[in-house]
Amino acid sequence: MGGLCGPVAAATVTVYGVADVHISHYRHGDGSMTSMESGGLGGSRIGFRGVEDLGRGRQAVFMLEAGFNINNGKSGQSGRLFGRQAYLGLRDKELGSLIAGRLQGLGYIFGGVYDPMMVAPGSVIGSLTGENARPWMYNPLSDPARMDNAVLYTTPKWGGLQLGYQHGFRDDAGVSALRSKRFDLASLTYAEGPVSMTYGFGHSAGTTGQTAATSDQTEHAFGVRYALSWATLFATYQLRKTDGYGGSDQAWQVGAQLPAGSVGRIHLAYGRSTNDTPFGPSDASAGWGVKSWAVAYVYSLSTRTTLYAYFKQLDNDGKARQGIFPPGGLDAPSRFGDKVTALGIGMQHRF
Repeated sequence: MGGLCGPVAAATVTVYGVADVHISHYRHGDGSMTSMESGGLGGSRIGFRGVEDLGRGRQAVFMLEAGFNINNGKSGQSGRLFGRQAYLGLRDKELGSLIAGRLQGLGYIFGGVYDPMMVAPGSVIGSLTGENARPWMYNPLSDPARMDNAVLYTTPKWGGLQLGYQHGFRDDAGVSALRSKRFDLASLTYAEGPVSMTYGFGHSAGTTGQTAATSDQTEHAFGVRYALSWATLFATYQLRKTDGYGGSDQAWQVGAQLPAGSVGRIHLAYGRSTNDTPFGPSDASAGWGVKSWAVAYVYSLSTRTTLYAYFKQLDNDGKARQGIFPPGGLDAPSRFGDKVTALGIGMQHRF
């Protein structure tokens, strides 16, 4: 939709959105289920984006983005009004931008750039880092991919280089261990021509409960994307260490997007993760690992409307009992080492 002029002539508000629905079939050793879901190729949403020109290269900016489930009309993100993102800030062409509110984290942004699948239930990096029982800071699916009470500073681009720093303040006392943590993330990205490369760092300050979910954690994430004339190639590597626990957690993936005719694309990905850190002091989950591969076909009916189909397989290793997002009502497998599959077809329209 077009811009809407507010009381101040120099201010512009844009209303935009995504409607996305898919039907998917999930299966593992305990059973199977077919369900209609919202947000396969991209989360269904409606948003309001505003910019006011303050002069001298400065702007006031805001964004309010509400997620919803198109299959039942309910709000997404656990019923939040603007659960996808909600922020207010300033942007300066010389100094960069500073925004504050509920933000998409640097880890979420990392996933959006270096995920070759870009289909939520078909995302390999999503399985490795976001569907994990202890989600990583650098993941494209689950909190803390989005952060409440957060600020994000981003520099201008200098010859393709850009820095970002994000701080997430603790939430109110008495909330879950994840939300009561304090987060600090930083990223260095080089993007010029066909190449994009990112190094991301994350640190979370824990609470008093000495479990892997609440202890201090440090993450490193590396991503590269290279566009060739015949394909776009992707690779990521991630490492996580938890204070007070030996060993480390690792995740990596490789993938590609290939043109299929003038308006189609094939997406491919394969990856693996290993968790050497138990989820709790009496938990024997060290040795949790998963392998995953996926393929998708995306067909553009127009610049706004897209059809897609996908298949993903997840192989649990060792003591892993992981499912596939979204669950579709199918619980995680009850046995270690089970195989989980998901396949589906969907449609998306952007406005």
